[in-house]
Amino acid sequence: MSAKPWQISNIPGPKTASILKSGEAVAKILKKAKRPILIVGARIVTEKVDGEPLVKYVVELAKLGIPVVATAHSRKILLEHGVKPVATMPLINITNMLKDPEWKGFDGNGGYTHAIFFGITYYLQSQMLSALKHFAPKLITISLDKEYQPNATWSFPNLSEKDWKEALEKMISSLKGG
Repeated sequence: MSAKPWQISNIPGPKTASILKSGEAVAKILKKAKRPILIVGARIVTEKVDGEPLVKYVVELAKLGIPVVATAHSRKILLEHGVKPVATMPLINITNMLKDPEWKGFDGNGGYTHAIFFGITYYLQSQMLSALKHFAPKLITISLDKEYQPNATWSFPNLSEKDWKEALEKMISSLKGG
Protein backbone atom coordinates (compact mmCIF):
# COMPACT_ATOMS: atom_id res chain seq x y z
CA MET A 1 0.00 0.00 0.00
CA SER A 2 1.42 3.38 -0.95
CA ALA A 3 0.25 6.84 -0.11
CA LYS A 4 0.75 10.25 -1.59
CA PRO A 5 1.85 13.19 0.51
CA TRP A 6 -1.11 15.26 1.64
CA GLN A 7 0.70 18.38 0.40
CA ILE A 8 1.46 17.60 -3.23
CA SER A 9 4.60 19.74 -3.28
CA ASN A 10 6.16 17.49 -0.63
CA ILE A 11 8.76 15.51 -2.60
CA PRO A 12 10.40 13.23 0.00
CA GLY A 13 12.91 11.22 -2.04
CA PRO A 14 13.24 7.45 -2.40
CA LYS A 15 12.84 6.56 1.30
CA THR A 16 9.27 7.15 2.46
CA ALA A 17 7.16 6.27 5.47
CA SER A 18 5.66 2.86 5.95
CA ILE A 19 1.91 3.09 6.27
CA LEU A 20 0.15 2.47 9.56
CA LYS A 21 -2.87 0.47 8.46
CA SER A 22 -4.66 0.60 11.80
CA GLY A 23 -4.59 1.89 15.35
CA GLU A 24 -3.59 -1.58 16.49
CA ALA A 25 -0.48 -1.34 14.30
CA VAL A 26 0.55 1.84 16.11
CA ALA A 27 -0.07 0.20 19.48
CA LYS A 28 2.09 -2.77 18.51
CA ILE A 29 5.00 -0.46 17.63
CA LEU A 30 4.58 1.61 20.80
CA LYS A 31 4.41 -1.46 23.05
CA LYS A 32 7.86 -2.48 21.79
CA ALA A 33 9.31 1.03 22.11
CA LYS A 34 11.97 1.21 24.83
CA ARG A 35 12.07 5.03 25.15
CA PRO A 36 9.25 6.80 23.31
CA ILE A 37 8.57 10.54 23.49
CA LEU A 38 5.44 12.33 22.30
CA ILE A 39 5.89 15.76 20.70
CA VAL A 40 2.67 17.76 20.41
CA GLY A 41 1.86 21.01 18.67
CA ALA A 42 -0.69 23.77 18.42
CA ARG A 43 -3.30 21.68 16.61
CA ILE A 44 -4.09 19.84 19.88
CA VAL A 45 -5.46 23.17 21.16
CA THR A 46 -7.85 23.91 18.29
CA GLU A 47 -8.48 20.79 16.26
CA LYS A 48 -11.05 18.08 16.81
CA VAL A 49 -11.33 14.65 15.29
CA ASP A 50 -14.94 13.80 14.55
CA GLY A 51 -16.04 15.95 17.49
CA GLU A 52 -13.36 14.83 19.99
CA PRO A 53 -10.61 17.29 20.96
CA LEU A 54 -7.14 16.08 19.95
CA VAL A 55 -5.85 16.72 23.45
CA LYS A 56 -7.94 13.75 24.63
CA TYR A 57 -5.58 11.35 22.88
CA VAL A 58 -2.49 13.11 24.23
CA VAL A 59 -3.88 12.74 27.77
CA GLU A 60 -4.44 9.02 27.21
CA LEU A 61 -0.91 8.48 25.88
CA ALA A 62 0.55 10.46 28.79
CA LYS A 63 -1.41 8.30 31.27
CA LEU A 64 0.30 5.27 29.71
CA GLY A 65 3.67 6.73 30.69
CA ILE A 66 4.81 8.33 27.44
CA PRO A 67 6.60 11.62 28.24
CA VAL A 68 5.18 14.65 26.42
CA VAL A 69 7.00 17.66 24.97
CA ALA A 70 4.80 20.71 24.44
CA THR A 71 5.58 22.88 21.42
CA ALA A 72 3.92 26.03 20.15
CA HIS A 73 1.24 27.04 22.66
CA SER A 74 0.11 23.55 23.72
CA ARG A 75 1.45 23.68 27.32
CA LYS A 76 -1.55 25.48 28.79
CA ILE A 77 -4.13 23.00 27.50
CA LEU A 78 -1.98 20.06 28.62
CA LEU A 79 -1.76 21.46 32.16
CA GLU A 80 -5.53 22.10 32.14
CA HIS A 81 -6.00 18.38 31.37
CA GLY A 82 -3.59 17.20 34.05
CA VAL A 83 -0.59 16.48 31.82
CA LYS A 84 2.71 18.01 32.93
CA PRO A 85 5.05 18.12 29.92
CA VAL A 86 8.66 17.07 30.48
CA ALA A 87 9.58 20.18 28.49
CA THR A 88 8.11 23.12 26.63
CA MET A 89 10.16 24.30 23.66
CA PRO A 90 10.05 25.16 19.98
CA LEU A 91 9.73 22.20 17.63
CA ILE A 92 13.07 23.06 16.05
CA ASN A 93 14.83 22.76 19.42
CA ILE A 94 13.45 19.31 20.27
CA THR A 95 14.28 18.17 16.72
CA ASN A 96 17.88 19.32 17.16
CA MET A 97 18.10 17.53 20.50
CA LEU A 98 16.79 14.30 18.96
CA LYS A 99 19.46 14.55 16.23
CA ASP A 100 22.24 14.74 18.84
CA PRO A 101 23.64 11.22 19.46
CA GLU A 102 25.20 12.42 22.74
CA TRP A 103 21.94 13.77 24.21
CA LYS A 104 20.80 11.79 27.26
CA GLY A 105 17.14 12.78 27.16
CA PHE A 106 15.21 14.93 29.59
CA ASP A 107 15.68 12.42 32.40
CA GLY A 108 19.38 11.73 31.76
CA ASN A 109 18.73 8.05 31.01
CA GLY A 110 19.69 8.10 27.33
CA GLY A 111 18.31 9.09 23.97
CA TYR A 112 14.82 8.23 22.80
CA THR A 113 14.10 5.33 20.48
CA HIS A 114 10.76 6.56 19.14
CA ALA A 115 9.58 10.14 18.51
CA ILE A 116 5.81 10.45 18.06
CA PHE A 117 4.52 13.64 16.42
CA PHE A 118 0.93 14.73 16.90
CA GLY A 119 -1.01 17.92 16.28
CA ILE A 120 1.78 19.76 14.45
CA THR A 121 1.24 21.89 11.36
CA TYR A 122 1.80 19.67 8.32
CA TYR A 123 4.56 21.54 6.52
CA LEU A 124 6.53 22.19 9.70
CA GLN A 125 6.25 18.56 10.81
CA SER A 126 7.38 17.48 7.34
CA GLN A 127 10.60 19.48 7.62
CA MET A 128 11.37 18.26 11.15
CA LEU A 129 10.77 14.66 10.10
CA SER A 130 13.03 15.17 7.09
CA ALA A 131 15.83 16.44 9.34
CA LEU A 132 15.43 13.42 11.63
CA LYS A 133 15.28 11.00 8.70
CA HIS A 134 18.63 12.24 7.46
CA PHE A 135 20.46 13.12 10.67
CA ALA A 136 19.03 10.66 13.23
CA PRO A 137 18.60 7.52 11.11
CA LYS A 138 18.29 5.18 14.11
CA LEU A 139 15.37 7.16 15.58
CA ILE A 140 11.96 5.75 14.70
CA THR A 141 9.51 8.55 13.93
CA ILE A 142 5.74 8.20 13.92
CA SER A 143 3.16 10.72 12.74
CA LEU A 144 -0.27 10.31 14.31
CA ASP A 145 -1.87 13.05 12.24
CA LYS A 146 -4.46 12.31 9.56
CA GLU A 147 -2.23 13.49 6.72
CA TYR A 148 0.40 11.14 5.29
CA GLN A 149 3.91 12.27 6.29
CA PRO A 150 6.36 10.62 3.86
CA ASN A 151 9.42 11.72 5.88
CA ALA A 152 8.36 9.77 8.98
CA THR A 153 9.33 6.16 9.59
CA TRP A 154 5.63 5.36 10.12
CA SER A 155 2.56 7.41 9.17
CA PHE A 156 -1.14 7.00 8.72
CA PRO A 157 -2.22 7.40 5.09
CA ASN A 158 -4.45 10.39 4.30
CA LEU A 159 -7.52 9.64 6.43
CA SER A 160 -11.07 10.93 6.71
CA GLU A 161 -12.14 12.30 10.10
CA LYS A 162 -14.13 9.13 10.80
CA ASP A 163 -11.26 6.78 9.93
CA TRP A 164 -8.77 8.89 11.88
CA LYS A 165 -10.92 8.83 15.01
CA GLU A 166 -11.38 5.06 14.67
CA ALA A 167 -7.60 4.54 14.32
CA LEU A 168 -6.82 6.73 17.37
CA GLU A 169 -9.50 5.04 19.48
CA LYS A 170 -8.23 1.56 18.53
CA MET A 171 -4.65 2.63 19.25
CA ILE A 172 -5.57 3.75 22.79
CA SER A 173 -7.74 0.68 23.38
CA SER A 174 -4.96 -1.67 22.23
CA LEU A 175 -2.35 0.12 24.35
CA LYS A 176 -4.59 -0.28 27.39
CA GLY A 177 -4.85 -3.99 26.66
CA GLY A 178 -8.37 -3.98 25.22
